[in-house]
Amino acid sequence: MAKLIVYYSRADENYFGGAYRYVEVGNTERAAKMIAEKTGAELFRIEQIKPYAKDYNTCINQAKADQRENARPELTGYPDSLDGYDEIYLGYAGGIIGLN
Repeated sequence: MAKLIVYYSRADENYFGGAYRYVEVGNTERAAKMIAEKTGAELFRIEQIKPYAKDYNTCINQAKADQRENARPELTGYPDSLDGYDEIYLGYAGGIIGLN
């Protein structure tokens, strides 16, 4: 059974545990890789052509503006096809959901 994990993850400055901290790998990417290791799923990282700022507060303001404007930032690429997968998981800041 072929599985694919498509995820959007943010590293750089983040806010957690009551403080701003720099991380090289975002939490969603860590979770996606753990799931892929356990399930044998392929990974596809969603990346914007123009990434949000590395500064946490600026990033949040940019993302909120995109939400208000119903914007869809242009992406660097897309999976070639989804036809060969029996299960697809989508990972993002709000969690990971499975589609099958």
